Amino acid sequence: MHQPLYGCCDEKEKVAAVVEKKMEQNEILSHAHELPKIPKVIREMMELVNDPEVELQELSRTISMEQVVSARVIRLANSAHFSRGKSVSSVDQAVVRLGLEPLKTLIIASSLVSAFPYVEVIDLEEFWQETFEVAILSKAIAQSCDVNPNAAFTAGMLHNIGDLMIYTVMADQVPAIFEKMETGSSKVSAQRSTIGTDSAILGSKLAESWSFSDELVFAISEQYEPKIDNIYSPLAATVRLANAINRHWDELVTMDAKSVWLSEQIEADILSVDGSITEKVDAVKGSGIEMARLVM
Repeated sequence: MHQPLYGCCDEKEKVAAVVEKKMEQNEILSHAHELPKIPKVIREMMELVNDPEVELQELSRTISMEQVVSARVIRLANSAHFSRGKSVSSVDQAVVRLGLEPLKTLIIASSLVSAFPYVEVIDLEEFWQETFEVAILSKAIAQSCDVNPNAAFTAGMLHNIGDLMIYTVMADQVPAIFEKMETGSSKVSAQRSTIGTDSAILGSKLAESWSFSDELVFAISEQYEPKIDNIYSPLAATVRLANAINRHWDELVTMDAKSVWLSEQIEADILSVDGSITEKVDAVKGSGIEMARLVM
């Protein structure tokens, strides 16, 4: 007698599930045309800021081609943190006053905010404040290990663009996702059970369509599980650790408590962060809110 082909049926079901999930992803991605486009000049700016050889003059010339970013650069240069008693009125003056590192940070942040001026189903100000916080923490972590700080900041700013895609093109599904999260489901589990995919996959596809680097696209796709099949993404691990710090750091009252907590994080071990990380995180924690206000 022939044995029932349970394995065969199970395999068919698995294949069907994969096909269904792929169709659901494609259905969401088919709405990508409804999303704001990042203009070519802004993409060029974001590529420039991650070029270690970039010069201020080249950045200034590119910034001047985009009116909104230009205004924000001048505003930041005239802010209390950078002002030296005399206001600046041109991009060239603002670029000189700010210096390369603050300028890079502002360009990346401003570019993403400009791409999504309004999303109905969430508090966009709160969303960007949290995004900026993760980006700034990602940069601080990178400065404590062998990861490019500017690439880490960019990855932090881009890490949840998949959420924005869901909020924008699948707004009717968002309440169900939030309800599942409120009852204990993780965000990834809630998204997958509701729409058949998750924000990391969607975000990576969107970043790819926006012509971001393969390294950033991979970091976004692997941010929830930064070491898959022995393929290791330092940027993904950096963003994952930044998210964890953003959630838990304020609960850790003493330096000892922070050190112990960090020693328990697998990403800190993967990245081989040095002993300066606690001090660097303390120095920037909470500054994402102020950065969001400057560019919104």
